[in-house]
Amino acid sequence: MTRLGAAIASAIAIGIGLLTLIGLLMGSGIFTTLANVFLQLTVITAAVAVLIGIANLIGVHGLRLIQRKGGWLYSLVLLISLLGVLLLAVLERAGVLTGRPAPTAVLLESVQVSIESALAGLVLFALVYGALRLMRRRVSAGMLLFTLVLLVLLAGALPLPALTPLVALRDWLLAVPVSAGARGILLGIALATVVTGVRVLIGQDRSYRE
Repeated sequence: MTRLGAAIASAIAIGIGLLTLIGLLMGSGIFTTLANVFLQLTVITAAVAVLIGIANLIGVHGLRLIQRKGGWLYSLVLLISLLGVLLLAVLERAGVLTGRPAPTAVLLESVQVSIESALAGLVLFALVYGALRLMRRRVSAGMLLFTLVLLVLLAGALPLPALTPLVALRDWLLAVPVSAGARGILLGIALATVVTGVRVLIGQDRSYRE
C-alpha cells in the first residue's frame, strides 16, 4: 500500500510538472491555461503556508509569554510589533489611514531598513574580528588575501581624499570579481533548481511524500 501511494504521488507530481512545463513553453492554448491554474494554486498554497507560519509564531511566543519562560519579554515585543503592523495594514487597506507615502511604507523605511543597515554594520565588524582570529591562528595565502581584500573594501569606503586610489580599487573589486562570484552563485542555484525539478519529475526525489 505504501508503494502504491508513492507511485500515485509520483504520477501526480510528474503529470502536473509536465503539464505546467508544456503550458509555459507553448505560450497559449489549454496547456497554458492549466499552467496558469497550477501556478495560481501554488501562490495560494504559499500564502496559506505563510498564514500557518504566522499562527505558529503567535502560538509559540504566546505560550512562552503565558508561562513566563526565558526570553518572554522579547516574545512580548514581537507579538506587539506583529499585531501592530497587521492592524496598521488592515486600517490602511480599509481606507481609514491614508497618506503619501503609505504608513506601512514609512514603517518599512524607518524601522526595517534601519535595522537591516545596523545588521549590515555588525556583519562588517564580525568579518574584521573573524579575519583577526584567523590571522592569529594560522597564516596562509587565502587568509592573507581575505584580510587584504577586506581592508581595501573598508578603507575604500572612508570619505578621505588621500584614499582615492583605494576607492578605485574597491570599485573594481565590486564590479569584476565580486560581481562574477555573485553571478556564479546564481548560476549554481539555477542549475540546482533545474536538477531538483528533474528529479521530482522522474520520481527520484521522495522527500515531499515521506
